[in-house]
Amino acid sequence: MAQVALATISASLATLFEDRIANQINRATVLLQAVPVGNGPGKNITWSARFGTAVGSTVNDGADVAAYNNDDKVPATLDYGTYHDTFSVTGKAMAAAANTRNPDELADLFGDELGDCVERLAKKLSQDLYTGTGATNIIHGLLAAPGAITATGVYANIDRAVRTQWAGNTSLNGGVGRALTFALMRDMRTSIYTAAGLKPDLIVTTPGIFGKFGDLFGNNRRYVQEVVLRGQKVVLNGGHGALYFDEIPVIEDVDCPTGDMVFLNTRLMAVMQLPDPSQAISQAMGTVGLAGTEEEQFGQMSGRLTARINPLARTGDAFKFQLILYPQMRVRRCNAFGAIRDIDYTL
Repeated sequence: MAQVALATISASLATLFEDRIANQINRATVLLQAVPVGNGPGKNITWSARFGTAVGSTVNDGADVAAYNNDDKVPATLDYGTYHDTFSVTGKAMAAAANTRNPDELADLFGDELGDCVERLAKKLSQDLYTGTGATNIIHGLLAAPGAITATGVYANIDRAVRTQWAGNTSLNGGVGRALTFALMRDMRTSIYTAAGLKPDLIVTTPGIFGKFGDLFGNNRRYVQEVVLRGQKVVLNGGHGALYFDEIPVIEDVDCPTGDMVFLNTRLMAVMQLPDPSQAISQAMGTVGLAGTEEEQFGQMSGRLTARINPLARTGDAFKFQLILYPQMRVRRCNAFGAIRDIDYTL
């Protein structure tokens, strides 16, 4: 009788996978976790911005008043964006996955595909917080041309050529890469304080520049495990240490554009969402919180933005779904923000 080797019976043996799927995709959403999130009022986002350059003056004893000073109150408005992602699964695929239960993570195939869709949508939002163009249905990002914290152009329907106090603080080097220095960072902090009377409470930059910033300290590098953001104490994930610059926490974000270090004031910004109609009207399956993949600083926090789960028209034995929401980012006071650009972390 012939010897039985693995090759002889391999085709008759089941292939068993680990229960968990090894995710290879970085869809972390750092800035989306750091800024406040809330529901917006009305059909769009509106607030009033106060402008004025006149100061008080002296007057002769008993003189008549010849002129009056008043600050201007100017409406700022932003339209909501429209963001979505979709997925589709067949009934046969869901039945086979549930019956096989290997890997176990695919036993609920709908739930797994829904989770992937959530991550993709959250990642798109996180990227557009920096670079969204502000065109119809798109978030107006911080660093777009023009952006919420850039120095020129129109933001929220207010023209900086007319209202110069609406400008953000931008440090440029003509597109030529330059080394990061403490002096460069202190100049930006000073510019923000001079313009707004406030200092930033969060600095976000790329992983490469974050590493360079740490190198500037040498052996005097100081890590902390707790930071205060949006008025709340946040404990960083797994003991990960954040760096501080002059009492301002500095974090890294893979979505931050290359060469940029962004100085934020989280008290004056928020990601706003237009609330959905009731499920009785929308006929949705419900809502789901948006969150990206796990990363070192914040872990994998539950999403504070929510997307509606829309079942789409069924054709054949296929179930089709859309996740959709209507977000926009509001920066209430542009001159309390800033960005250092054209940084080369290799220098």
